[in-house]
Amino acid sequence: TLQTPRPGEIGLVENLLVDRAFVIDPLEAAMFGELNEVKPTAPHSVSNALAAAGLARAIGIDHEVIREAIKQFRPGRHRIELVLEQNGIRWIDDSKATNPHAAQACLMSELSVVWIAGGLAKGAEMSDLIAQVGSRLRGVVLIGTDRELIADELQTKFPNVPLIRVDPKPGHDRRSASNDFMDQVVREAKLLANVGDAVLLAPACASMDQFVSYGDRGDRFAKSVREIVGNNDNAS
Repeated sequence: TLQTPRPGEIGLVENLLVDRAFVIDPLEAAMFGELNEVKPTAPHSVSNALAAAGLARAIGIDHEVIREAIKQFRPGRHRIELVLEQNGIRWIDDSKATNPHAAQACLMSELSVVWIAGGLAKGAEMSDLIAQVGSRLRGVVLIGTDRELIADELQTKFPNVPLIRVDPKPGHDRRSASNDFMDQVVREAKLLANVGDAVLLAPACASMDQFVSYGDRGDRFAKSVREIVGNNDNAS
């Protein structure tokens, strides 16, 4: 649980990961980590860590071993990966979020978001996603073939959220070394973002309409962020 655990549960007490399930006295608790040791510190990641800890304790693994494993664990690339934090704005690559459910997990971990979204929806519905995350959106930069599925839901449910559509130049080749398209996406997101915001590439869609893969999409995003935001590029 992400709440204070009852006897028989594993959960959180303030910023501590606590075991009240596999202890001798059910009225006692054993700490096996701190919240900031879970990377990324997003609700679904913390839930996964607690579940894994419960399985480990069930087969007798010590708390300190579990804590060290949590500290050492890093998710794969393009999964809520912090690219840059500058001027109070965090730039995060979650290009692996290729469906609405995965995108929601990332978006719900932040309070104020500039969202980069769109691509190939592959028949996915966006209504529930927008209903859940719309109130957190500072603005949205839309790309990709099925972006209007997202735009329509936003304009119906949250019409005051700014939308910016970015298209590649004519003749765009997704295999090209040129990064002009993603550069423009990042510049538009930079204009929307304020101190305290997170800019999230969590597209809720597959990538192959405009990129080679979700990895390519994430790599291009990271490159643009480092070059444009990191170097304070003010080009429009």
